[in-house]
Amino acid sequence: MNRPSEPRGSRAGRRVVGAVVAVALVAAVLYLARPGTVWELLTTGDPVLLVLAMGAAGAALVMRGVRLVALMPPGELRIGESTIVAAAAQAAALFAPARVGEFALPWLLRRVTGRDLAAGVGTLLAARALDLAGLGLWAGWAIIAIWGWTEPIALMVAVALVAPPLMLPATLRMIHRLALRCLAPRGRRGRRWARRSRRLVAGVTELQRRPGRLAAAVVASLAMWACLWALAWFLLAAMGYRWPVAEVVAGSAAASLSNLLPVNVIGNMGTLEAGWTAAFTALGVPVSVAAATGLASHLWALLFAAVYGAVAWVVITRRDPREPR
Repeated sequence: MNRPSEPRGSRAGRRVVGAVVAVALVAAVLYLARPGTVWELLTTGDPVLLVLAMGAAGAALVMRGVRLVALMPPGELRIGESTIVAAAAQAAALFAPARVGEFALPWLLRRVTGRDLAAGVGTLLAARALDLAGLGLWAGWAIIAIWGWTEPIALMVAVALVAPPLMLPATLRMIHRLALRCLAPRGRRGRRWARRSRRLVAGVTELQRRPGRLAAAVVASLAMWACLWALAWFLLAAMGYRWPVAEVVAGSAAASLSNLLPVNVIGNMGTLEAGWTAAFTALGVPVSVAAATGLASHLWALLFAAVYGAVAWVVITRRDPREPR
């Protein structure tokens, strides 16, 4: 007997609840920050530092592109193409509602390189695993820099974030075995999902066989996060707040972790500001300043992502798609 699928109303209900929570978080941050203060921060920023911030955002996209080249088979993607794909995928992930834009990357890779969608999903999973691992390493470094080597929480945070990505190959193999046992016997659709799970496992296994390219992807991920920390620091400096680098990294890392909460609607609005405000308040920043700088920084970052993403989507849609392989 086939297992009944989840009712659409249930999924829609969860999305509505997530949207309500996100809006409530934005309202709370606005209340703490005061809209007038946020507007002043947005309109009186140092233009030179804002240009540097936009450059840092662009450099982060380049590093995402370098990572894509490393994660894919040699010769399939050039740096210029991969950077355009990364910019378009990042914009889709930010601005499509309910995180559905996350799945733009496999489609974009198929359009640009002709890769199978399942192989593109494998690349997406690998990239997200590296995101989490790199974030854990940076967060651990920041906590150690602030509180010293005797603080065990830094090691705990890094281990907690790095361990799940290291278990990704074993997790995918388990999913494939479950697909073969539970889905494949149920007809054509089940066999299709089993084939997709097999391709996911094959893609991750192939990546493990190329340690040099895997190392390059790890380095690119760490460099990407460094560019994002530079983006945060330049934006804060443009608004008149030159906080220590380690504190900016720690607070920004906490804000990035808060994006894992399943209550985002569009642009990670609400969750990121809540994480930013809580983290910087814990670091000694007044709550009103933390809330105002978090919202203003996020709006600037979204603007940069929109500009880069719009250009990337225009470039990609004007090119003829590659034939699927």
